[in-house]
Amino acid sequence: MVLSPSILKTLLGLHDDKIDTSGLKLHVGSIYITAGKGTLTKGERSIPRYVKLKSTNGVYILEQGAYIVRYAEYIRIPKGMIGLALPRSSLLRMGATIHTAVWDSGYEGQGIGLLVVFNPFGIVLEEGAHIAQLIYFKVEGKPNVYKGIYQGEKE
Repeated sequence: MVLSPSILKTLLGLHDDKIDTSGLKLHVGSIYITAGKGTLTKGERSIPRYVKLKSTNGVYILEQGAYIVRYAEYIRIPKGMIGLALPRSSLLRMGATIHTAVWDSGYEGQGIGLLVVFNPFGIVLEEGAHIAQLIYFKVEGKPNVYKGIYQGEKE
């Protein structure tokens, strides 16, 4: 079951301007490029170093490629729920998208998404631009609660 905007506002204590038609609005906080390779094997997890891009007067001009976006919002996923972030249709129409993993039950933090620009001419994003929405789902039964290394992350 997807939670309605009215339930989200009550549950998370949010104002109308923070809610989209079906979820929480996610905005550009900062944008990074990766500076090295990552490793994910059965015995090793190595996340590459990120280099923060500098905006020009609050604007990012992004060429084709992959970027890490740190959302401006500090997110809370209540126990018994999960979140999935989906791109704004305007972002898709520009030739770009956001990829995310499941936001686990109990997660709190200023999460990230993978922004992929497919448009060969690039795109322009302003700091604080609304690029995605986080949809909250109620989980049947008793889900495991997130206790990973990204708990409480922020810029």
